[in-house]
Amino acid sequence: MSNEVWALVVEDDAHNLIAITSLLKELDIRYKRNTTGAKVAEQIDSMHPRPAFVLLDMDLPEGDAISIAQEIRRNPYTAHIPVVAISEQFTNRFRQRHRDLGFTAFLLKPLPRNDFKEIVANLIGTDPTSQEPKHQ
Repeated sequence: MSNEVWALVVEDDAHNLIAITSLLKELDIRYKRNTTGAKVAEQIDSMHPRPAFVLLDMDLPEGDAISIAQEIRRNPYTAHIPVVAISEQFTNRFRQRHRDLGFTAFLLKPLPRNDFKEIVANLIGTDPTSQEPKHQ
């Protein structure tokens, strides 16, 4: 994958943050972090290049993940950025409600390595088995 792919990781748990950033490094994806959930939309606006996707923990100390996702969707400059919800539990009802609120995909903690890589590959348009761009 190209070094030009960026992600924003919004996660307050140190262990999860280490796991996520380790997986991103394996995929050769650069990232910025936000460990509180505060001012996520402003952080995205200030990133150049903008992130290809956002990994958003659903349980943050200084931010409501649903409000953050909605704020990203309301901004015409960030509305296209996929937002992946990360949580310890997802029900089918939860997934549908959160898709309606603007979440693109869902990852369970602890992060399953293959699921993570497959979701990220789909978000940035690469083949998860080869890490090369998919041919159109």
